[in-house]
Amino acid sequence: MKRKAVVWISTVLYVLISFAIIGLLLAALRPKIAETRDSFLIEQTIQSLNTMDDSILIVKNEAQGAVRTYRIRLDKGDLTIDGINEKIFWQAISNAPGGEPNVEIDIIEGVMTELTVPSGNLWNVTLKLDYSNRNMNITVNGKDDKKTLTPASLEYKIFISNKGMQAGKQQIDFSIS
Repeated sequence: MKRKAVVWISTVLYVLISFAIIGLLLAALRPKIAETRDSFLIEQTIQSLNTMDDSILIVKNEAQGAVRTYRIRLDKGDLTIDGINEKIFWQAISNAPGGEPNVEIDIIEGVMTELTVPSGNLWNVTLKLDYSNRNMNITVNGKDDKKTLTPASLEYKIFISNKGMQAGKQQIDFSIS
């Protein structure tokens, strides 16, 4: 009878020790997992913004009235279409630095830049598409306005329209649903 009790006590102790070791490993690996996930998210967002830029250029080079649909799902960060300053940018707080801290890096020369700013033990990462020097006037729903898209469970559908030339600039309008 004593022998069975010793076996059960040993079994319970080994199980508790195993759980403690697994808990310590998870606590140690969790920051690295979050950093890797955010690093992948930044790369994915760069590719997505590059695809959006391609869609904008295709619409710009087509005839007035041309429309392209662009779909995007935001799991983290905010996407802002800034028709006032002719820029589109994505900004997020990340566990991983996107690039060299406090240095704006050209990802696509003259088109897309990345800026990483330390924020405590996290990073504020901004990816920016700049159309101010590309002979385009960006509008949101026909107005020089600013629209910010926040993370959502459903994807956003963005209609990119060529509204023709005005004042020597190509008018590109964004409608969001």
